[in-house]
Amino acid sequence: MDELGIDQPVEVVDVQSDEQANEKRFIGSPTIRINGLDVDRNARGVTDYGLRCRIYQTEKGLQGWPSKKMVLSAFKEAI
Repeated sequence: MDELGIDQPVEVVDVQSDEQANEKRFIGSPTIRINGLDVDRNARGVTDYGLRCRIYQTEKGLQGWPSKKMVLSAFKEAI
């Protein structure tokens, strides 16, 4: 956010149950959304919600977190 000059609050949501996962449309940890949109464009249509770990397809292969490029791209799309 600093890199893009964005000075906005960040909300951290602790999902504790399957009920919360369904309510929050949580598809796994970590999930990062910007203005409600998942940073992974390929995951935006996923409706299989639940408490689980998440894997991201990045330019370096499969990782347990989104790449910086994915996050920056999502911020640029949102502004």
